[in-house]
Amino acid sequence: MSFLTPFFLLASAAVALPIFVHLIQRERKRVIQFPSLMFVQRIPYQSVRRRRIRHWALLLMRCAALLMIVAAFARPFLRQQAIAAAAAGGSRELVVVLDHSASMGFGDHWQRARDAAHAAIRSLGANDRATLVLFSRNAEENMRATTDRARLDAAIDIAKVDADSTRYGPALKLAESILGRSQARRKEAVLISDFQRAGWTGSEDVHFGEGYTLTPVSVASPKSNNIAIPSVTFARASFSGQERVTVSAGIANKGSEPVSDVPVTLEVEGHQIQTQQAKIGANATASVSFTQFTVDRPIVKGTVRAGTDPLPADNVFHFTVSPAAPVSLLLLTNPDRSDSALYLSQALAISTTPIFRTEVVPVTRVTPANFEKRSVVIFNDVPFPSAGANGTLKKYVESGGGLLVAAGDRTTWPQGEADLLPGTLGPSVDRTARGATLGFRDYGHAVFEIFKAPRSGDFSAARIYRYRTLTTGPNDRVLARFDDGAVAAAERKVGLGRVIVLTSTLDDSYSDLPKKPIYLPLVHQLVKYLGQFEAPRSWMTVGQVVDVSALTKARANWLVVTPSGKRVTSAGPLELSEQGVYEIRPAGGGNEATAAPQALAVNIDPAESDLTPIDPAELVAAVTGKATQAAAVTLGPTETTEADVKDAEKRQALWWYLMLAGLLLLAVETVVSNRLSQGERFL
Repeated sequence: MSFLTPFFLLASAAVALPIFVHLIQRERKRVIQFPSLMFVQRIPYQSVRRRRIRHWALLLMRCAALLMIVAAFARPFLRQQAIAAAAAGGSRELVVVLDHSASMGFGDHWQRARDAAHAAIRSLGANDRATLVLFSRNAEENMRATTDRARLDAAIDIAKVDADSTRYGPALKLAESILGRSQARRKEAVLISDFQRAGWTGSEDVHFGEGYTLTPVSVASPKSNNIAIPSVTFARASFSGQERVTVSAGIANKGSEPVSDVPVTLEVEGHQIQTQQAKIGANATASVSFTQFTVDRPIVKGTVRAGTDPLPADNVFHFTVSPAAPVSLLLLTNPDRSDSALYLSQALAISTTPIFRTEVVPVTRVTPANFEKRSVVIFNDVPFPSAGANGTLKKYVESGGGLLVAAGDRTTWPQGEADLLPGTLGPSVDRTARGATLGFRDYGHAVFEIFKAPRSGDFSAARIYRYRTLTTGPNDRVLARFDDGAVAAAERKVGLGRVIVLTSTLDDSYSDLPKKPIYLPLVHQLVKYLGQFEAPRSWMTVGQVVDVSALTKARANWLVVTPSGKRVTSAGPLELSEQGVYEIRPAGGGNEATAAPQALAVNIDPAESDLTPIDPAELVAAVTGKATQAAAVTLGPTETTEADVKDAEKRQALWWYLMLAGLLLLAVETVVSNRLSQGERFL
């Protein structure tokens, strides 16, 4: 017999109370009446204490009742039954949560992590079950709940570090779900990681239930100096009719000490181009530029390598470069103003990504053939061209073309083409006295999004002296307004194409906007948006998903060769799970047979290079609501824990029977004592 709260047994000293009452009970005096007391001598009466116990049954009932009530509060249980229950099976559910993200490839972190996982498996009792969860950005049950230690150890041995980023939220949620489904009395999770701070934001909605135990095992190193290449940039130029590219690589030092003479090498198509030496301060970045190389094929693959350190994955950066795809533009001008296209054509010529190829044509000489294969058509204060009538211009827009209308006094729009224009043009407004300024701008739109940050463009400096009024429809989107509320720019989507109207011209006849710094980026954004230009991705990040059919512009099966050499046939979404270059080739006959092969350069998330750890206690407190958690204890099959003891006492419920017996004895004692008192009253 054992007790859950043995300190209550101290109250058993109260059993002395009934004994004390029995021993000090005074003798009752028998009163005799005399007719006269004059002849009786007065003498003092001395009471005699009862020195012996007369009612042993009553005393025993009182003592037994008190002892039973005290024992009930001490919560007794049979320990042998608790031990037998612990040995009966299902005593512990263990989830080993093992981090195998890219940062775990630093030094000996991965080997230490696997050793810690093996140690957790060795702590299993004969009837304990364990689940192995591997996680990086996502989490998966690598080995479901089992008592087979050999299988668990084998799964740990074959696990490898992947190239994905660290996220603790999905892993802990999965562990919580596994423990929640378990019927075991002890529910424990062991989190083995380098506890990279970038993997925990604090906003993860993970809350372990009452009684769950989370034990952190950190393999982080006190010093984790690391050199990484987070990105590269390109500068394009033309030479002798060929496009040449200059690569500049950013080098980051994530350590607390400066480094010098770090070799940084550029390789193009497997050939080493140049090696530079870099010097980088502590927790700082530097840039290294290489000599130019010629882009002489549709896709040129390159790699930048920087030094050596314990985390080699982020010392390599892969990229691809393709020849710049020019955007073809048609600019219609007034024949009586030779300078009307000066500012606009010059602004479009100053661009390398993309390159704008602009053809300037007087509106009177344009033909329907001029619209063909154009990405964008620009009307700069010109009347509606006859070549665009009868639905010709509308058909061009519906098929995906872009139309920019800069409205001035010469701009006309026929009623038959009204459904193409975002609104109805009205008369001109003269603001020569003070000049209008752009007030509202829709920063959620792609045209103005780049100007959202502070000091990214001063629109207030430009003055517009004349503009046309525009009454927009319910389905039109207003992009900008003047300071008096009049519409400055509006958009309408027609079919696959887009139409934007500016209510003032793009030359200097009605405003000084072309003479302001904001003019160049604004024109570029307008044309890129209308032309639906998307810059080719020179690299992507592990974990991203691409649509192979959209990438190749042919919906058919494609053979994807991963960086590790694995071959996958895909015609839709493809998750990029490896670092390196993916090759996408035609898988057979059909439309894809004539399509050009593609290549995707994939790198690890730059956040994985920052090995700054979070305090494991902080993460445990956020998940469990407790500042610390006791470490996991190695238990044999017949050992019991506090949880086993509480469970055994709860199931046995001996206190209930003791309390009931004690109260019953008190009731019997009351009846017996009353009967004895009545008997002695008549003695």
